[in-house]
Amino acid sequence: MMTRAEAFEYALAAAPPNGPKSEAPAKSGTGRRTGLLAPREREVAVLVAEGKTNREIAAHLSTAEGTVESHVQHILNKLGVNTRAQIAAWVAARGLRTASAMDG
Repeated sequence: MMTRAEAFEYALAAAPPNGPKSEAPAKSGTGRRTGLLAPREREVAVLVAEGKTNREIAAHLSTAEGTVESHVQHILNKLGVNTRAQIAAWVAARGLRTASAMDG
């Protein structure tokens, strides 16, 4: 069994040779994005990094499990990665707050 830090290192090492796509500049306006992911996608990414399943994320966000599945797929596509562990590594590399820290 790997520690969380080891899992992040492993996930980053498994990234494609070109690495994840670079972050796009933030957009202004109503649909404001902070970097590559939309705000809701960032929220889902943080929950994925906490190890939550799509069902658990859906319950936490009061949304349908299929909606979460769609968000996760969009996140994978936007980051250019293939696994939830790589999403977790992306979240950790950016020091994004965990959902439990956001709740408190």
